[in-house]
Amino acid sequence: MDAFLNLFDFSEPTSLYIHIPFCVRKCSYCAFYSIPGCSKTKTDAFVRRLLEEIRIINAQMGHRPYETVFIGGGNPGFLGAGNLGMIAQAVCQNGRPSEFTTEMNPESLTEDYFPLFQNCFTRLSMGVQSLDEKALSFLGRNSDLKSTLGGIELSQRLRRETGCVLNYDLITCLPSWHDALSDVKRITDTCSPEHLSVYALTPEEGTPMFAKRSLLPDSDAQFDILSGIWKYLESQGYEHYEVSNFAKKGFRCSHNCRYWAYSQYVGLGPAAASTAFSEDGTVSRVSFLPSLDDYCKGVLFGGYESETLTPQEAAEEMILMGLRYRGGVDLKRLSKTVGRDIGPDVCDGLEGFAVKGGFLVPDDRGMMNADAAALAMAGKLY
Repeated sequence: MDAFLNLFDFSEPTSLYIHIPFCVRKCSYCAFYSIPGCSKTKTDAFVRRLLEEIRIINAQMGHRPYETVFIGGGNPGFLGAGNLGMIAQAVCQNGRPSEFTTEMNPESLTEDYFPLFQNCFTRLSMGVQSLDEKALSFLGRNSDLKSTLGGIELSQRLRRETGCVLNYDLITCLPSWHDALSDVKRITDTCSPEHLSVYALTPEEGTPMFAKRSLLPDSDAQFDILSGIWKYLESQGYEHYEVSNFAKKGFRCSHNCRYWAYSQYVGLGPAAASTAFSEDGTVSRVSFLPSLDDYCKGVLFGGYESETLTPQEAAEEMILMGLRYRGGVDLKRLSKTVGRDIGPDVCDGLEGFAVKGGFLVPDDRGMMNADAAALAMAGKLY
């Protein structure tokens, strides 16, 4: 237990990510660790172990609230309001975080969850993915269109009654029969969410979707689809602040911004990852093994892998995260990491990037090519 905890400097601002590895049915594109249709015995065992670990982390925090918290999956709604409520209340034992998000699929949301948004959660991220029946089937979603629309309608009521912030996830870059802008226009026109996440479908090897990859648009077609969506959302008052994320003014996802700004967070649950900064400045990449049994039956905070990053590896991660985000890369912090001064000329030759206030920040062109730019920039440094 101590080996895991000693990787972190808990005197620093710290966020918490909790991975719920359960769902009713695994979507055909999903490469995350999740277990479809798990028994109540196993979900209860998971919750018991998770609560033990949360209480220990709470104590390590000196009973300060977390900066931000995000419960993802899988589908956290699979646990039911009782179990999810116990987790949320344990997280808030030190005080309610300024932002506390839970993911949930549309068919899982019920009125039973409303009190949790009044007392714990501040934000709901709903995995809508599409408002097209054919697209939902193609993606292997558990929710049909009727259930999806019902969940969206209930989420609107949830916002009215609790004041929570709403994010809807959508997937685009589907086969040519899909109207790429239709889902985006419909959900912004009828629901006006504070936040939207719009992801290009990326078939991962080992998923059923990988066998269908030839049906998906090529890179040029994806560029056109994404450009059209980005321009439309910006015309509707949404700030494009990360490659796949859009927010009305003041509603960026603070938790994800901490990821992209390369800040410390603790990940709990099987397959959950952490970024740890120890008191001596060492940076570690930490991840629990993707095994529910090992997580529930092993020692507390056991069954994880840890890798200490070299200054070069830490710098490369900082660049990779920062160049996809409007917050950008802090050049002063990067200079300290690499051990030499990094000036504004670092962006020479990088189209779509500029230095503003000591940060290297992308515009839309830069975010479209963020990964290639990160490789090019890292090559300049080493």
